Amino acid sequence: MSLIEIKNLKVHYPIRSGFLNRVTDQVKAVDGINFNIEAGETYGLVGESGSGKSTTGKSVVGLENVTSGSILYEGVDITKGSARRNIKYNQNVQMIFQDSLSSLNPRKRVLDIIAEPLRNFQHLSAEDEKIRVLQLLDTVGLNPESLYKYPHQFSGGQRQRIGIARAVATNPKLIIADEPVSALDLSVQAQVLNFMKKIQREFGISYLFISHDLGVVRHMCQNIAIMNKGRLVEVGTREDIYEHPMHIYTKRLLAAIPEVDVAHRKERQQQRKEIEKIYQEQSSQYYDKDGLAYPLIQVSPTHFVALPEEKLAKG
Repeated sequence: MSLIEIKNLKVHYPIRSGFLNRVTDQVKAVDGINFNIEAGETYGLVGESGSGKSTTGKSVVGLENVTSGSILYEGVDITKGSARRNIKYNQNVQMIFQDSLSSLNPRKRVLDIIAEPLRNFQHLSAEDEKIRVLQLLDTVGLNPESLYKYPHQFSGGQRQRIGIARAVATNPKLIIADEPVSALDLSVQAQVLNFMKKIQREFGISYLFISHDLGVVRHMCQNIAIMNKGRLVEVGTREDIYEHPMHIYTKRLLAAIPEVDVAHRKERQQQRKEIEKIYQEQSSQYYDKDGLAYPLIQVSPTHFVALPEEKLAKG
């Protein structure tokens, strides 16, 4: 049994207009997606801004209402009734946000920020709570003097570590990491990603790792889903996505990965131009008449792609 199973998940927002504020249309932010996350794995959900990936993550953690479909946690559908409370879902599923500054209360000290989930779920004594927070600070590489400081007194990378410490405070089984390093410098990104891997090994955590950057995702994820306009366009293992991409949108994202090696930079720039030209000329072949992705078709035991069957037959 998978830790998390997403089945035909839809999140639609009504568009209202007129004097009576009637619903005239809807925005299909997430439009019928499916994927599973296994215990202990890091699952990548990738797409550009507006693709629906962050809405998906917020739906899993409970910050967005689900229009239809199901989210099964260890076989229990947490979108139904009191199921979330009965299985301690809010304790077992936590989130790391993109903007570490806005996600940390500027009026609270680090002690209170990290202790907040402990107070909600574990009700420790003041002394035990402090000991636990100090242990968490040590885990993410921050010194004990951080305990009584405020978020603005830390760098962006340090604040993200505080966010990670808060997320793991309750020993969750799953963490939704929504663009956790996109606001950080490259050198700091590597530090935070390595901390996330370290914590995963120590605590046995699964991640839903949400990002627009396939370069970062390659470093973190075993299985990856590519999302565009609320639907999945390609799903597979790391090797499937990086070595055998089939959808033009996936190829476009891969071409956007910066080339570190100066000797190959011009070659990568040329490849990017070629892919962009193909995307502009042929992208309509990859989407239906409404500009949305086709249903996924299985092309190997682990690889799925959203193509019309006639396109798939032509290779």
